[in-house]
Amino acid sequence: MRQAPEQTLNASLPRLRKLTGDFKVTGEMKIRPADLYVSTGYRQPGVVLVGDAFATTCPVTGTGTDKVFTDVSQLCNVHVPNWLSSDGMGEDKIAAFYDDPVKQECDAWSAAKAWNFRSVTMDDGVWWRAQRSARFAAGLGAGTLRKLRNRFAAGSRAADRQARPALGRLV
Repeated sequence: MRQAPEQTLNASLPRLRKLTGDFKVTGEMKIRPADLYVSTGYRQPGVVLVGDAFATTCPVTGTGTDKVFTDVSQLCNVHVPNWLSSDGMGEDKIAAFYDDPVKQECDAWSAAKAWNFRSVTMDDGVWWRAQRSARFAAGLGAGTLRKLRNRFAAGSRAADRQARPALGRLV
């Protein structure tokens, strides 16, 4: 990727050029890992952190939207109405949000997916190597089926085009 970014992207994502057109990488490639963190010191009166502001997600897992929507839903439907029913916004009210079982379950699910994906990507045990091989084989199989389906569909369309003029001449 660092030595030949355009060629690597086009080889890895063969349909990318159809979406983007020709492109040129003009600067240095910067490759870095995604950092996963959970905030600390967040139980402060009057302030809540939602989604990635509270705990980041791995972009590959696609759980970030679920986390922020879960947090906001719990805030709007459960916690804010309770908070507004009495005076003040002390740490006890804020703690109820962070201790919410729905929020905690979503956060735990997102973190587990991130750590599992990291293991599938990087761990060297037999189980994880088998997981990588299985994912590679599944992707290869899906790509092969897609190519065959496209070829078959293209062949059918070509046969239809050839048959139509012949039918028109018979009439």
